[in-house]
Amino acid sequence: HGPEEVDLVRSGLEETMITATREIMDAWKSNPSIPDMRTAAYVVAINKVGTSYAELGIFP
Repeated sequence: HGPEEVDLVRSGLEETMITATREIMDAWKSNPSIPDMRTAAYVVAINKVGTSYAELGIFP
């Protein structure tokens, strides 16, 4: 028997969470004006949206 579907989902989710946490921690540590991890998460998310918009030619 191979891994159950739930095990595959959990494994994928774990990897996604680890990657996201690293991105947030990197943003927080590299910018002293970011006061906490919550704000760092917002910064990372907004930057991703901005990058997507720029790649699609939506903004500016």
